[in-house]
Amino acid sequence: MAVFSLSGVAERLASLILTFDRDGPAGRRRIAQLLEADPDTFRDAAVETLKTPGDSRGLHFVIALLASHGLLLAVLCHPALKREQVLMAARAALRADPMADATIAKSLADGVMSSDPSLRPKNVDRLMDILSEISDGPRILPSLMRLLRHPDPHLRSKAVKMIGRRTRSAKWVRNRMSEADPRVRANAIESLWGVDTPEARELVRTCVYDSDNRVAGNALVALHSIGDCSVIPEFFRMAAHNSAGFRATAAWAMGATGDPRFSEALGQFLRDTSPSVRTRALASLGRIKAVLARARQTNPWLLAGMVHDNPQRSLRRVQLAIATEDGGEYPVALATQFLVGEDGRPVISYRTTEFPAPETMSVSFVFPRGKEPSAEPWIRGALRCRSWKRKSDLWSLQPYLPPEESEGSDRPADDPFRLTSSLETIGETFNQVPKRARCAGFWSAVLQALRPDAGGSRGKRHAIVFNCSEIGTPPPDELIPAILNGARLEVISTMPNAVLEDFCHRGRGVFRIAESPDEVAGLIHSSYLSLLTRYEIAYAPVSPECTAVKVRVQTASGWGEASIPVAGGPVTR
Repeated sequence: MAVFSLSGVAERLASLILTFDRDGPAGRRRIAQLLEADPDTFRDAAVETLKTPGDSRGLHFVIALLASHGLLLAVLCHPALKREQVLMAARAALRADPMADATIAKSLADGVMSSDPSLRPKNVDRLMDILSEISDGPRILPSLMRLLRHPDPHLRSKAVKMIGRRTRSAKWVRNRMSEADPRVRANAIESLWGVDTPEARELVRTCVYDSDNRVAGNALVALHSIGDCSVIPEFFRMAAHNSAGFRATAAWAMGATGDPRFSEALGQFLRDTSPSVRTRALASLGRIKAVLARARQTNPWLLAGMVHDNPQRSLRRVQLAIATEDGGEYPVALATQFLVGEDGRPVISYRTTEFPAPETMSVSFVFPRGKEPSAEPWIRGALRCRSWKRKSDLWSLQPYLPPEESEGSDRPADDPFRLTSSLETIGETFNQVPKRARCAGFWSAVLQALRPDAGGSRGKRHAIVFNCSEIGTPPPDELIPAILNGARLEVISTMPNAVLEDFCHRGRGVFRIAESPDEVAGLIHSSYLSLLTRYEIAYAPVSPECTAVKVRVQTASGWGEASIPVAGGPVTR
């Protein structure tokens, strides 16, 4: 029998919570006395308090008191409380007692296994949802294991998913695949979402062809989530299934990935004869549109690359570099986060290779001394690369006097430009005409650029050399060892040159000929991008006559896109 009415206790409790910090120990005693006087009314008063928005130390004390008196489970199951209110109470209980999740799990298992009438199915679902949100430790596993013996497949499937997410064990999930109920198998596979081990991949791939649509759909999403791009054609295969159940699952799975490549297929689903397929497709389109809308609120990444064809193997390879506009660390993407198209036709089957992130590097541009830097294509090409320079990378300009101006002398510069990370300094240096005293002869400038001990270098040395003169003098002997010692050389020339070609061949460098000023700028830009290549996408062309490959990368943290000419050259965004 209650000593006070519910409204009276609720009002008194709310007042004590409000003055909790000020009252100190006396306030704690008064709240405890309210509970001891009538536990049931106190419990219901606490529910009323939880319905009011707010979070305080006083409320946390009330929740801890409920837990210590065995009243928390009834509060968590109370129908008057919303999900967010219940989760707040459960998290507060866990802060007060690190074993609170284990206590909730044990009470749940005890009640379910003994068929406690107070634990109605909706209460069981709520408690399992709470445990999924607040607990990621092994403390609740013994109680969840007990639920696997329950005859209700719905309950077992929930327990399987929770256990699988905590163990992250493909071996454990494999043992669940003998279950007759497909819901259990489907949730077992769902528990492996994000798990990327050889064992998990092997198991999930076999489930792509499961006879149950939910199992197969969860397997598709699992493989997509770890970047297995070989699974992409399977989404379209399921979308063409004769069964409306499989098509509805395909529509759901496409939306679960958030992958915009599926938007067209989902649009076609809106005309499907099955209402469930149309409903799932509409929801998935909304989800993908939300992903794209969030992406548009961020600055796009810089995305560029080069295309190489291999006619003998009917293979096209796109080498790709990705960078942020602020010059930070290079973004990382999964293989399933690349979208490739040719002439409006999507590339569905492709293979990606990820290379290690480029280390900090020192890049020297070896350019002839020009009279109007802003008009020189090689200067334009270099300055275009500034948006790709990371803050940690160093640049320098090594100007040289062409042979016709140096009168055959190949002396070093009196005061060579040093490497710098400052974009402001780089802009000033490249946009001014260098004094003759700061210009070396051709080979001396190349040596200055490649020597690891020159100019305060950092990381690996790279030299991008532009030549527009006849170079007839062979390189000094120390240049080849400098290149073979880890430096990288790229030479762009406006004319064939046997000496330079032989030098590049011996030093394992690259020699390319530019036939126009625009091609000079483009090749210098692509030479710099080749230093940053992070990904290669290989596939059979879907439009052999296409002139540009469109590539988009779409991740949760950023996006970017580029149209890359098939014949090589400059990249457009």
